[in-house]
Order: sequence, then C-alpha cells, then structure tokens
Amino acid sequence: MDGVDAIVVDFDPTGRFSTIASQFTPYPSDLRKAINSLAQNKGTLDASIVEKLDIILAHFYSDAALRLLADHQINHESVTAIANHGQTIRHEPNANPPRSLQIGDPATIASRSNIRTIAQFRQADMTAGGQGAPLMPAFHSHYFRNDRNRIILNIGGIANITVLNAAAESSTFGFDTGPGNTLLDQWIFEHQGERYDANGNWASSHSHDPQLLSTFLADPYFHLPHPKSTGPDYFNLEWLNRIFPKLTQLDPGVVQATLLELTAESIRQSVLECAPASQEIFVCGGGAHNTHLMNRMIDIFSDSGIRLAVTEELGVPADWVEALGFAWLGYCFDEKIPSNLPSVTGAQKKVVLGESFPAAECLSESAKI
Repeated sequence: MDGVDAIVVDFDPTGRFSTIASQFTPYPSDLRKAINSLAQNKGTLDASIVEKLDIILAHFYSDAALRLLADHQINHESVTAIANHGQTIRHEPNANPPRSLQIGDPATIASRSNIRTIAQFRQADMTAGGQGAPLMPAFHSHYFRNDRNRIILNIGGIANITVLNAAAESSTFGFDTGPGNTLLDQWIFEHQGERYDANGNWASSHSHDPQLLSTFLADPYFHLPHPKSTGPDYFNLEWLNRIFPKLTQLDPGVVQATLLELTAESIRQSVLECAPASQEIFVCGGGAHNTHLMNRMIDIFSDSGIRLAVTEELGVPADWVEALGFAWLGYCFDEKIPSNLPSVTGAQKKVVLGESFPAAECLSESAKI
C-alpha cells in the first residue's frame, strides 16, 4: 500500500511479451493513511469514505498511467488497455456470501485516461467457487515454470507462494502463507513514524522473542489447508493486540524482530509442509529489498538444501513481477484465455478473469498531464 507500479508491456500474437517502460508513483501520506485505515478495518465500512477513496484512487491511477506514457513519449492511442487490479480493502472469501472489495473505480480510470480499462479480476473466480486469490500463480506458471521444482515467493503486504512442479502445469498450486511486510510496516509506523523498516535494520538490531513467535504461529490461519488467502483486514495491529494483549509491555524492537521472524517462519513452514521437493525459491515483491529478511530466509532454507534468489535471475526485476502479471491478465482477458488456476484458488473450473470498461470518446482537459 505504498504507491502505484505502472508498467507498459507489449504482447506479440504468440503471447510473448517485452517491457517497454515502468514507473513507481508513491502515495502521498494522507492517501496512504486513508487506504491503510480502510484495509485494516474489520468492522463495518463507512460507505461515504469508501466511495470517496474509490474515485480519488481512480484519479491517482489514471494520472500515473498517463504520466508514464508522457514521460516515455508513448501515444496513449497506441495502448490497447489499462489492466488495473485496484486496492484491496476487504477480502473475505470464506464469508457467506464470499466477497472481495477492490477500490479505484475502473469506469473513472477509463474515462479520465481515454483508455479502455480491464479490472475486477477476482470476481469471476469467486463466482466459480474460488478464493479469488492469489491470482499471480497462473502468471508465474506461464512465465517461470521449467524443468526444475521451484517456488516463486511474493513478499508484498501479504506473502504468497506459487509451487511450480516440473511435471505439469496442472500440478501447480499456491496460497497466501500469511503476513509479508504488512505487520512490519504497521508496527514501525506506529512506533517510529517510518513507512517501512529499511533493510530490516530495526528488526536486525534486536533478538526475537520465541514465546511471542509461538503465540503468533498458533493463529488458526497458519494451520488451514490450502487453498487459502488473507489480507491486511485480518493481519493488522488489532490482530497483534488480540493475539497478545500485553504487547505494550515488550520492547517495540523485540516485537519488530519477532514479526520479521513470523514472516520468515510462516513461509518456511508452508514450503516444507507443502512443497518439500522444491529445489529453489525466487523472491519478488517489496520484501526482496529487506536485507535482514532475505538473509534470514537464506539461512533457513539452506538447511533444507533449497537455494533462495530473486527473480532478477529469471529476467524480471522483483519490483515488477506483479505489475507484469496483471498486464498479462489483461492480455488473457482480451484473448479470452482462462487465467485462473483452480488448483490454487479452489474454483470449480477455469474462467476468464476481468471485466472491460470502455474509454471515453474524448480526453478531457483535466485528465491531461
């Protein structure tokens, strides 16, 4: 929830692709706080706030897209579509009825940018009985699978794994392992006002609390069978205080170190329980920049003979795997290619993901960069 990753991707008729340009636009602090407040809210959402942020984010997304095109001198008329996931603020796949809410109104994006927009990627999978998440394993399987048993590990706010068995795509599976950066980011912001723990320096300056770690890992989510998915509406500061009400009595640095260990240990448990034959793990997402977390996982998995690296080694920078993946989902929508994996989400069948929102007939002056 730190900003917008915008990427321009060119697909040829065979589905192969190349990256033309990319750009990151950080959220201003007030917008980031508002999004975090919504996403971490486990109670009833205020409809007026949701509706307001829905439009504000749509403006931010469309501006980011147009700025990227302008900065790289790409004519917006040459763009087939914007593929936009939106910002998840509520994900409850096991509720009755199941639901998942992403904001950043795609109709507004299409209107302001004058570029057709493809969005709402989760709903078709959920309608087919799936979790609607994680969505990236299908792309990981398409692009990263080879003749080795490997895992693609995305450490965003939530961490998720895609298990790529060399045998066949049908054996691919994946799920959310639990918190990635979300608790680390929330805790350091609460105590130091920083958006993230750069290089894991704060966590690395303290030792973790084994008893506290065991208390965290006792949460039922970590013991659910896959398919499963979660979000910051579950793993947040409220969750921390509910799990361990005496948290304020502990050194905040020790808590930070324990939260980093929670991310690493929940990933380790998921891999060794569900994919013990894996030979290598490739990391993407913001967590790849957390030096202490990466070193901790290298140590953890080396004991099991599993090599850990970043996706740059596979030709895709760690920061851009997810943006590239959603561009691919947009391509699949246009080509009517089913792009969910029932083995990952639990859906009853493969379906085409997304919904198309038409461009405006003309680009208004207010939308130009």
